Amino acid sequence: MIEILQHGIYTSIQDMGRFNHQCIGVPLSGALDQQAFRIGNQLLNNPDKAAALECTVKGPKIRFHQNTYIALTGADMRAQLNGRRVSSYTPIEVHENDELELGKAQNGCRTYLTIAGGIKTEKILGSRSQFKGLTREERISKKILLPIGHSDFKPVKGVHLRIPKTAFHKKTIEVYPGPEYPLLDKIQQKALAKNKFSISKLNNRMAYQLNQKLQHQLPQIWTAPVLPGTVQCTPDGSLIILMQDAQVTGGYPRLFQLTDEALHLLAQKQTDDEVQFSILPSVE
Repeated sequence: MIEILQHGIYTSIQDMGRFNHQCIGVPLSGALDQQAFRIGNQLLNNPDKAAALECTVKGPKIRFHQNTYIALTGADMRAQLNGRRVSSYTPIEVHENDELELGKAQNGCRTYLTIAGGIKTEKILGSRSQFKGLTREERISKKILLPIGHSDFKPVKGVHLRIPKTAFHKKTIEVYPGPEYPLLDKIQQKALAKNKFSISKLNNRMAYQLNQKLQHQLPQIWTAPVLPGTVQCTPDGSLIILMQDAQVTGGYPRLFQLTDEALHLLAQKQTDDEVQFSILPSVE
């Protein structure tokens, strides 16, 4: 068991997501930065789908009720174990009654706390990911005990995991043209490629809205499938980038689709951070 003593700003249980239910309108959910999430599980020899804590902007304070190993990936939250700093991207041994405290994010905005054996809360539709209206809570909002799985993990001396260097301050996000992108004129396409955009305060696990608008005369479209990373354009020109908790269909023109790498990077962006689209050739 682990005990949440302080829940931080927005801490939730997430795994890889809730697959094969989009046909009945269930969002994918799952970790926003899937790359950091997967690395955390790899560090502990966990199954890829093992549930972890996704900590946003400011992390929680946790007490451990058994000996185990943990790993921290993603943003640096200046984590302290019993008052002493611990490193990210490496297995950390913890003992019964140890306390881990995560501070404010210094690089990026989301940290993943993976635990050997994974978090073992109830599965709903094949996933432990918290989502409003489906799980009892959409996030951890009070002191609570969370069960964790059994694991025989022990770090092997001399074995290292090559960690990709992720520059969370990078502004360029790669995108593919979406189905309605060809309906824009050349001036509008050039504006999307050349201009910088900043993230508005309207950003969460469902979507990121950008501050700057695009002047357009796009026609209305029939409701169509959308995915995490789809960039929609509203009638007033607002650009909305869908994230893991987004709906599965939408009626706004789809201008772009983010690459997986761009989606991981965007998940680490905060309000007022700038991004610029790098438009890749269409995939035939």
